[in-house]
Amino acid sequence: MATHDPSPNTRSNSTATDDLSVPAERATASATASDPASKLSTSSARGRGWFRAGDAAPPTRRQRSAWVRLLVALTSSTALLGTAGLVAAAAIVPPIGARRTAREAAQQEVVSQLGPEERVVARAFASQRRWTDMWRESFGVVVATDRRLLYVGAPPTPLLRPREDGPMELLVESYPYDAAFTFEPRTLFRGYGRGLTLRTPSAQVNFIVDDGSWTSALRVSNASAAARKAVTRDEEVLTATTRAPAPPAALYVPYIVRRGETLTGLARRFRSSPEVLRQLNQLATDDIKVGQRLRVPKVEVDTPP
Repeated sequence: MATHDPSPNTRSNSTATDDLSVPAERATASATASDPASKLSTSSARGRGWFRAGDAAPPTRRQRSAWVRLLVALTSSTALLGTAGLVAAAAIVPPIGARRTAREAAQQEVVSQLGPEERVVARAFASQRRWTDMWRESFGVVVATDRRLLYVGAPPTPLLRPREDGPMELLVESYPYDAAFTFEPRTLFRGYGRGLTLRTPSAQVNFIVDDGSWTSALRVSNASAAARKAVTRDEEVLTATTRAPAPPAALYVPYIVRRGETLTGLARRFRSSPEVLRQLNQLATDDIKVGQRLRVPKVEVDTPP
């Protein structure tokens, strides 16, 4: 009985299959090697995990249009500018209630600053903006008394730290009426505001006044000007009463030169000097002649022999 052994055929079939698969793999490898871009995309795709045999390539990402990019840039710039504007407004605009609190504290300080028998003639609410405070507004009151001009104001709230509990720090400026200064109403900020300007020989200070306090500010200015005029007038009267009388003006009389007289002798006789006599008579030298007419100081002299 004949026995059939299938192993040779099986071996031959597998061998044939292997022989057919080898050229396909070699073709794929050669194609990949010849195309670097496909090799890079294949390796990167395998790294991301979505590439599989038979899958299609992923869709390409659409680029934004120029209008969309411009709109995004404008939106970002607007957001940055808005944030900067809010920060600047928070730094410049005073907190709610800061004006009322500062004015109340300033008025109380004015009462404590008054001397014995010193009285207030006029007062007005005013404010200042100093570069040392980053141009933030400080509120206070300007007062004209019968002795001086006084300003009391509260500095603005610190930006980086809250104001500490306790008495408020106040700025006090005093200008006696006998000092050299002027205090007049002026327009400020190139005509966009008005207030009072105080000028001294070395500095200038501007006080901002709102519409509600403008009439009071004019009264303060007028009272200060009237008080300064009164002080100046009193000083002039006092100076006139205590000033020593002026020496009388020198008088000159004509004189006729006699025989034997010299210019030096005439200067000694009339209690003067040769230089003064030459200047009075426009002489180039000390030479004089008999009968010449000269101008000499009027003094009591001894009669020549």
